[in-house]
Amino acid sequence: MVDIMPKKSEETIYLEVEKSRMNREKARIVLNMGLFLYFGFLVAGVIGFAFEYIDSLMLNILVIVGIIILIISTVPYLVISHKEERWIRLRLFELRK
Repeated sequence: MVDIMPKKSEETIYLEVEKSRMNREKARIVLNMGLFLYFGFLVAGVIGFAFEYIDSLMLNILVIVGIIILIISTVPYLVISHKEERWIRLRLFELRK
């Protein structure tokens, strides 16, 4: 069987895949923490509003800040997964030539 790709190229691709995996895991951790904070803000706001510890303005602020945190924590994961998808498509295109 003839080896299509040289050894050095395989190692480079493997290292790029590992780096990509590490970046995706970091982004996933940020996403998980953002979700945790989002639900924490919602629970704190609803419980505080139900027991009249906070007023409706503060509840609205908590909900809006929670949504902003959720958006900010989602963006890195989306960007990294989009870059990985483009990289994979490029590699597949190169291999099919």
